Amino acid sequence: MPVISGRFAEARLYLYYCVALFHPGRTMPTFAEPEPHTRDILPLSDDELTLLIEEGRRQLDRQMADMDRIRTRAGALATVALALTAAVVSKLPDVLQRHWTLISLWGVSCALAFLAVAGAASILSARAVLGRIDTRLAAQGLRPLRSDLAEAYVELVSTGEETVRTFLTVFRDAVTLVVVAALVFFTVLGSIALSTTSPTPMNGKEKKCQTSTSCSAPLSPK
Repeated sequence: MPVISGRFAEARLYLYYCVALFHPGRTMPTFAEPEPHTRDILPLSDDELTLLIEEGRRQLDRQMADMDRIRTRAGALATVALALTAAVVSKLPDVLQRHWTLISLWGVSCALAFLAVAGAASILSARAVLGRIDTRLAAQGLRPLRSDLAEAYVELVSTGEETVRTFLTVFRDAVTLVVVAALVFFTVLGSIALSTTSPTPMNGKEKKCQTSTSCSAPLSPK
């Protein structure tokens, strides 16, 4: 699997996932290579190999269940992010009449909302690399099969763990973007509401008329 590391690795990986929406089916990168297994399992007894295979099956099942939960939550997050994006865009006519600082805040909120939608959608469409055993190929493996299967499970679980960790990180980043975008948008809405309800300045004649008990109306010509 491709790996993204170094400075700003999390931000670069998130942007990679967003761009991957235009290339569905591509193998997605992770933060690190799966940890290799260096210990030899051949000295293990048959009972120990059987226990290792059972634990490997449980771990693979848990990884698939974790991916299903992440994708279910990503679907709900994408719906919320889309609704937020629509709300932000709908305020564009009101924002364009305001100060440039308010327009900048609106732009930040809109960009973050779009990135959140893209990140959540990429989780739904990206290809997750999870370990699985092909029974047909396993039957053609080396003898004894039990040790060969046990070694395969040991190698596969590390790949799945790295994939789940990366997808969970992308989901967490998308949630953060939605929250920040909503906070900035609420700030924009509050500023618009305050500027709309603020009293308009009165000229000198209106002030003088307001302080007096009554204002005489101009006489109509006879």
